[in-house]
Amino acid sequence: MRAVLFAAALASTLALAACGQSSETTGPSADANTVEAVPTGPELSGVGVLASLDGRTVAIDHEGVDGGLPAGRQEFRAYATVLAEAPLEPGARVSFKYQDAEPLPVLTELTAR
Repeated sequence: MRAVLFAAALASTLALAACGQSSETTGPSADANTVEAVPTGPELSGVGVLASLDGRTVAIDHEGVDGGLPAGRQEFRAYATVLAEAPLEPGARVSFKYQDAEPLPVLTELTAR
């Protein structure tokens, strides 16, 4: 009976050890070139028109930003918390705040204007 209990305990221990996360990563985050930097520096504000939205990438045709971007079209990264309450229709007039980061600046706020 002890041998059966020992074998069952050993089998369940080995099964649990095999349930850990795989060392291989799949999907877009697997590429070392897609590592995202943490936003740094001051938070800058601007106004513009939402040009497009593709997943987490938002393109805005904007006026010049004091201390930041010259007038033009810029793509930004945006997290779900920012996009949750944002106007997401192309052509919507928006005000936004962002911080510099690589590969794209990061939106910290996006609201209808």
